[in-house]
Amino acid sequence: QGIKMEEGGGASSVNMATLIYESWKQEGDKLILTGKSIGNGQTIEFTDTMAIKKLTADSLVLDNRGMEIRYAKQK
Repeated sequence: QGIKMEEGGGASSVNMATLIYESWKQEGDKLILTGKSIGNGQTIEFTDTMAIKKLTADSLVLDNRGMEIRYAKQK
């Protein structure tokens, strides 16, 4: 499970059928992800804003309200 972030701000979900990421942008030390949550016969648009703790060429560490999330670039 995860998120594929593309150049130009496009995003897509990896192995998550009910959480559809559509776009991303960076504003200072914040990462903003937008998409749709699908379930129980309804679709809800969402925006997640997380603090960027660490960003390198092959890794990203985020703080989502006290929960640390780590991503690594797949080759």
